Amino acid sequence: MLATVMLLLVAPQGVQAQAQLSDNQRSDNGPNGVGSMMTSDEARATVQSLVDLAIGKTPHRYDGKKNWEKTKKIWAGVRFRRDGLKLSTHRRWRDVRHGLQTRYHVQFPGQASAPRPILATVRNVTHSSGDSAERAGWMIECDLATPLDFTARIERWNLGVQWYSVEVSGHMEIRLTVHGRLSSYPDYSVLPPAIVIDPTVTSASLHLAALHVDRISKVGGEVAETWGEIVEKIVNEILIDDINKKLHAKLNKAIDKKRDELRFSASDWMSGLTATGDQPAP
Repeated sequence: MLATVMLLLVAPQGVQAQAQLSDNQRSDNGPNGVGSMMTSDEARATVQSLVDLAIGKTPHRYDGKKNWEKTKKIWAGVRFRRDGLKLSTHRRWRDVRHGLQTRYHVQFPGQASAPRPILATVRNVTHSSGDSAERAGWMIECDLATPLDFTARIERWNLGVQWYSVEVSGHMEIRLTVHGRLSSYPDYSVLPPAIVIDPTVTSASLHLAALHVDRISKVGGEVAETWGEIVEKIVNEILIDDINKKLHAKLNKAIDKKRDELRFSASDWMSGLTATGDQPAP
């Protein structure tokens, strides 16, 4: 779910942006792009459309696990075999669970049909000139924040012996900081040419803003660590750190899956500009 949430790469409902160029100023064409197709207002409107699309397709719940049922091979003795006067030995091994193991699920609060409680602010929209490697476009910085409910089962195993098994549930607030690039270009494979919107996440990081534990259930075993340390491990090391390792790639992968929805016919593009009160560049 979080990977899809982060498809909200540049802004959500209630966008607040400060463009560093005049709203009526259009970016210049790059050597390999069509930056003049969008003003900063149009770029923000495009961002809004992308966010609306992403919010509508964001799953209500995400299930994950880290090191769950992970095993370690240990020595289990020696098997002896006698064949006449010949004695042979064979080492035996077995796999046992070992280490800190967690499975968890996170979800938006409320019913699955309820609107997603995602708040985002676009902090900056800056024109970027194109070069031989990339098209002219807009560099966009934004912050996204949302509350999430979570439940996690955490178990500590030591060479097949379970030290403890605990279930923790609560709610947290997370913040996502995203830097993205938005450009557009014509697709001349059809006539009149279609317009392709090309968003890319350049960097992203997830942060824990607040954490509240509602319930801690001791399922079995003796807990060797304090509850606070357990919860901190769950959220920071298992949820946040694990997600951040793959976040940038997951965001762009999620965007790539929606590329077909980011291609507009010339008539759709013109209609969109008319609806927002803008006129295309001459």
